[in-house]
Amino acid sequence: MHDPAYERSLKVVYDRIAHNFSRAEPRKRAWNYLVDLPRAHTAGLRRGETVGHYSGEIRADGVQRLLTSARWDEFSVREELRAIAIQAGGRTGGTLFLTEIAFPKKGRNAVAVERQYSHDTQRVENCQIGLLLFYLTADRQAFLIDSELYLPPSWVSDPQRREQAQIPPEVVYRSKSAIAAEMIRRAWESSIRPVWVACNLVCTEKNILHRLLRRYGVQHLVAGSAGEMQAGGVGRAITDESSQPNGTTPMPPGHEMLQLRNTVLHRFSTRSSDPSRIEMSYLMLSGTSRNARARSYYTAYLRPHAGLAEVVPIVQLIEGAAAHCRAVKQKTGLGHYEVRSWRGWYRHVTLASAAQMALELARHDNSADLRPQYVDLRDVAYAAGGKGQAV
Repeated sequence: MHDPAYERSLKVVYDRIAHNFSRAEPRKRAWNYLVDLPRAHTAGLRRGETVGHYSGEIRADGVQRLLTSARWDEFSVREELRAIAIQAGGRTGGTLFLTEIAFPKKGRNAVAVERQYSHDTQRVENCQIGLLLFYLTADRQAFLIDSELYLPPSWVSDPQRREQAQIPPEVVYRSKSAIAAEMIRRAWESSIRPVWVACNLVCTEKNILHRLLRRYGVQHLVAGSAGEMQAGGVGRAITDESSQPNGTTPMPPGHEMLQLRNTVLHRFSTRSSDPSRIEMSYLMLSGTSRNARARSYYTAYLRPHAGLAEVVPIVQLIEGAAAHCRAVKQKTGLGHYEVRSWRGWYRHVTLASAAQMALELARHDNSADLRPQYVDLRDVAYAAGGKGQAV
C-alpha cells in the first residue's frame, strides 16, 4: 500500500523535475519508479526487479531503459532538487554533511565494484562506494542533494572494464577528498552557505578538501585517525594519557575537555596568530573508562574561542553517520537497483534522492507551497547550535 502523504509530496517534487524527461513514457515510468522506491525495502522487493513496473508487467526492460538509454538528464534533475531544498529550507544557517556509503555486490562486473572498506560493516568487502551530500537545514530537514560514485584505481586503468561499464572517457581517478570538494563546490555554487561542514570519509588524501573549506572560511569537522593526530604532534600525549591512572600525564598546551554522558570530548588547539581566522584543532572522543569504547578522531577548523559545546552536535552527527545511511537506504530504496553501468548508477541514485526529498517534505508537511520562486528563511535558528549565523 502506498503512503498518501508521500505521494502528495512526491507530486510536488515530480512536477518540478518532469520537464527533464523528453517523452511521455519515461516520465510515466519515472513516476512509477518513485512511487515504488520507499516500499522496496519494507516489501522485500529484490534488487529492483519490481520497482517501477506497470501493473501486470513481468519483464524489467522498461525499467532498464529508464536507467540506461531513455532520454533524460539526471544532472539537471539534481540541480532542480538542490533548488527545491533551498526553497524549502533556506540558503543559510544549516550544515552540509558528506559521508560515504557501501553498496554490497556479488561478482565484479557492476561498475566500480572492488574489495573496499565498508562503513556499514566495518570490514573490507566486495562493494561499490558512493559519496552522499546531505543539506541539513536550519529547521531540521535533511535533504540528499548530491551523490558521486568512487571509481577505484583498478577500474580507471582497465580499458575493458571501462568499456563494459560505459564509463565516460573524461572520467579519471579522483580521491574521495577531491570528489567531496567538488560536491561541496556545487552546493556553494547553488548559493548554499552553511554554518558547518561535516565530513565522514575513509581517505588519506584530505588536503584538497581542507584547502577548499579554509578558502570558504567555513567551520568544518573531518573524521580522521590516530595517525593524523600523531603527525600533528598530539598523538603521543593521548597515548600516554590513556595509559596512566586518572589521566595524570600532562596534556600539551591548548588542551581542553568536555565531559558528556559516557564519553569525553578532547580538543587540542593550534592557536592562530590572526584572531579573525578559523583555527585548526584536533578532536578526540573517548570513553570515560578504559576500553569503554573505540576512540574517534577528527580534524577541526573552528572560529577562535568556539566552545566545545558548540562542536558536540556536529561530532554526534558524524558518529551517527552509519545508522543514518542505513535508514536512508531502507526508506528510499537507495540500494535496490540492478544496473551495472556508470550512468545507470547515477540515474538510480538521482531518483532515490527525489524520493528521499519527497519523504522529508512529507515528514515536515511543508510541500504545499514549493513553487519555483525563492523563499528566504535566513532568520531561522541553526538547528545544531541554536544561534548560528552564516559564514
